[in-house]
Amino acid sequence: MPTTPRKIPRAVILVIGLAAGWGIDHLPRSGSVVLAHGGDRSGESILASGPVMLGYNDKKRVQIPLEAIYYLDYKAGRLLATIPSFKQSVGAAKLIDSFAERDLVADFKINLDSGPRPQFLMTTGSLGTYSEGWAPLFVFETTTSQVAVYKVEQQMVGAKTTPKFELMELQALPAAIPPPEPR
Repeated sequence: MPTTPRKIPRAVILVIGLAAGWGIDHLPRSGSVVLAHGGDRSGESILASGPVMLGYNDKKRVQIPLEAIYYLDYKAGRLLATIPSFKQSVGAAKLIDSFAERDLVADFKINLDSGPRPQFLMTTGSLGTYSEGWAPLFVFETTTSQVAVYKVEQQMVGAKTTPKFELMELQALPAAIPPPEPR
């Protein structure tokens, strides 16, 4: 007489699956979480991006980060920023309205006539819970050993959005600490 295989109840399979998932999620992790911001360099230009604010989509009930794009032009000594946002109107869609500009030569008080040629480095950073969704832009000028912190905000002027580019802080880098003398 043939025997029929005994079936495992679906509830038992569900409990086993949940327990396995919970166990895998709580295994110790090796390494750390990696976060990256976009950036690139070509010749005498630097490109970076970073969040500037958190928006909220009421229909989907999700937070949406808005990113700024930063462009640093060595030769002109200027820093440009824009906040792309999707706008659909008659015709083609538009992503970029306008750019805000900072004069780095003026911000860093660089004398191009008698001083050395400036060298810039640029990156965005995180302020953690104090950031309210925005990441500061750090611009380092290595010949004068200074760092500037910038903030970009999106503002509405009529129906047009324009970025507001603000220098928040300019500070000299600390001098190198000499090593202790041998005894």
